Amino acid sequence: MLMTAKLPLPHLGLFLGSLVWIIALFLPVFHTTNGVVMGYWVLATGWMGFMVFQFAWYANLLELLGILLISRRPNWAMGLAVAGILLAGQAFWFEEIPRDTGTMHVVRLGLGFWLWYVGLLLITFSVIFGVHDDENIAG
Repeated sequence: MLMTAKLPLPHLGLFLGSLVWIIALFLPVFHTTNGVVMGYWVLATGWMGFMVFQFAWYANLLELLGILLISRRPNWAMGLAVAGILLAGQAFWFEEIPRDTGTMHVVRLGLGFWLWYVGLLLITFSVIFGVHDDENIAG
């Protein structure tokens, strides 16, 4: 087992992935024609993305389920985490944000977007390696 300062690598990955994910909440995720969209706003309103066939927000839930199931259902945990990162990839094609007065067109992705995605990647890899770890993350 790989150890870093007596902390198993999957634990460290989960911690860093979660930390990066939280930092992304306070940074611009999208730069639009009407200004920036912050991560906390995307977290609060992203669940409505299904109305415009944008499901990337739900990757957050899949990753969380993967973490919660790692010790009881390791195969489900891996599957959910991998499905989450694949679903999160849909956000790369997000071009406009609907609102009541029209739409905001996404000009470019912000640092918060990239940190959100990196956080999900770290969490996914940690779940995968944690499942294969002899001591298991929750153990």
